[in-house]
Amino acid sequence: MFDMTGAIDMHVHTGPDLFPRLGDDAEIARRCATAGMGGMAVKCHFESTAVRAHLVNQMVPDFTMYGGITLNYPVGGINPTAVHACLAVGGKVVWMPSGHSCYHAEITGTLGGWGNSFMKLQNPAGAKGLTVLDEQGRLTDEAREVNRLLAESNALLATSHLAPDEILAVVDDAAMVGTRVLVNHVMYMPDCDYEFIEEVVRRGALVEICSILVGGFWDKLRLENVLQIIERVGCDNVVLASDGGGIQTPSPHETLRVLLDNLLHHGVPEEDLRRTVIDNPRRLLGL
Repeated sequence: MFDMTGAIDMHVHTGPDLFPRLGDDAEIARRCATAGMGGMAVKCHFESTAVRAHLVNQMVPDFTMYGGITLNYPVGGINPTAVHACLAVGGKVVWMPSGHSCYHAEITGTLGGWGNSFMKLQNPAGAKGLTVLDEQGRLTDEAREVNRLLAESNALLATSHLAPDEILAVVDDAAMVGTRVLVNHVMYMPDCDYEFIEEVVRRGALVEICSILVGGFWDKLRLENVLQIIERVGCDNVVLASDGGGIQTPSPHETLRVLLDNLLHHGVPEEDLRRTVIDNPRRLLGL
């Protein structure tokens, strides 16, 4: 089996949450630590996890939870004030809107929903969805300010559920100010092709592949897709993460390990795979 020692999962969901989860922050952290992992970044769709991370890091030895904030309606959308507060108490990742993004609604057919009965964010009255672009297709002042706050704090911007054109605008602005960018769960959201993945890497971003999307309940990718992405952009530009923690999938450390095992047995060198779960996450987190 792939040796998970030191691995950092850059995309984990834990309780307490609005959606059912396999365990709370401390429970999931302990499971990952027992598997030998070094850390996890916890994403919540409705609140900052930075303070939660501070508490978990006092409870679970030899393991680090990294907190952050997702810019959905509950925190005011693309809200630099909320970002500033999160970073000030130790947040390391800012995720752009997820279930409340315009693109999410376009892909799933519903704003705030995931197409199932157990994942639903409440929408404000009259909500039309969140975007980082103005009517002329340019990055909004608020989105630019978020990039600058991240550059100043040595923190990471994750694109979450932005559309391809939004991602390109964010990546280009981030390159100008020195903000690191991770394009989340490629080939799911954004629903993109290999050429788009190559383009965002050329512009300076790294791309994330999530293990829960490869077959199973979500079934958005095949192993062949993962191998093709790695072949096209190289492991230096890829982060393998779980997006785990939901009740319909195994524990984050296990679903991630299974993907790594499969890639190892399909010829991807272990040294290359370790870059995707250790070196690249550390670089993105500014460690």
